[in-house]
Amino acid sequence: MRLSMEEAERLADKLWYRNVEKTVVAVAQDFETKEVLMVAYMNREAFIKTLTMGLMHYWSLSRRRIWMKGETSGNVQEVVDAYIDCDGDAVLFLVKQHGNACHEGFRSCFHNRIKSE
Repeated sequence: MRLSMEEAERLADKLWYRNVEKTVVAVAQDFETKEVLMVAYMNREAFIKTLTMGLMHYWSLSRRRIWMKGETSGNVQEVVDAYIDCDGDAVLFLVKQHGNACHEGFRSCFHNRIKSE
């Protein structure tokens, strides 16, 4: 999925960028299996880059910069579809995941199950 710059900017204007970092929550979900792959943050620029390039871009809170998922590992996420939540402060992206989503080598970042003792 790729949008024009005008379409992406129009949608970016509808989002509610929260906190000091002015970000929204971004959820990446496998478009086929519906498995949640990861949750990260996007600022306005990362959101627009994602929609215009068709590849997931995030805002790194620790590095304080935009990064494209897979820029070093090659494990890119192609955008298939996207949904803005009812409050406008979170975006769900259905993606085609190439390789693993988690930097620890797992398909999903949600591999640490909570278990009772």
